[in-house]
Amino acid sequence: MNRRQFAFWIGAGLFSLGERLRAETLDTLAAAVMQCTEKLVDGEVVVEQERWTYQQNQSWRWFERETLIDGQWELTGRTRPIHRRTGEAYTEHEGYLDDNLVPDEVRFGKEVEHPPHKFAEYDEDEDDYGEAAEHRRARDGRPPSKWLRSLYAEELRLWLPEVDVPDVGVSGMTVWTHLTRDHGFDATRIKGLNDIEMAKLHSVAHYGY
Repeated sequence: MNRRQFAFWIGAGLFSLGERLRAETLDTLAAAVMQCTEKLVDGEVVVEQERWTYQQNQSWRWFERETLIDGQWELTGRTRPIHRRTGEAYTEHEGYLDDNLVPDEVRFGKEVEHPPHKFAEYDEDEDDYGEAAEHRRARDGRPPSKWLRSLYAEELRLWLPEVDVPDVGVSGMTVWTHLTRDHGFDATRIKGLNDIEMAKLHSVAHYGY
């Protein structure tokens, strides 16, 4: 089996799975990250170009890899879909790519540095630490409280189960990207949270914490 046949059968299998997951309603992350990999083929080093994109439909999210083969981008793999609400993995099929193959820029989004003064007007005179507030809820938690943004993953993991808030979804990007880019969370502080924890953190931010 040559590389084109391999890509065809992988693509066909993923297309079938896409139909099962109702992937016709895809939202695609606009940015794709390209990288080069080297492989030894018949004693010669072959450089292959790959690009990765984040994909989602109404229920699931995953990452897709395309490889440049004979001048054309071919779908050559997909990571295991994760349910967007529950964080549970899709288990009916095997053969998915390992999440660790996905470049960090796509998997987590680019880390965003927020200047100290960016949220200064929101952080003044805050004394309701650990409490939800109407004025933060009115701005959809952009940003949430200075207190919430100060917590590290280990602290959030203990605190998040203590609060009960409505689910608020994220569309068109990973929750990680949305939290760090739009809600002002420090990527180094929330690194280590799992999918369910990040989704809960997003919901409590919108609720006004």
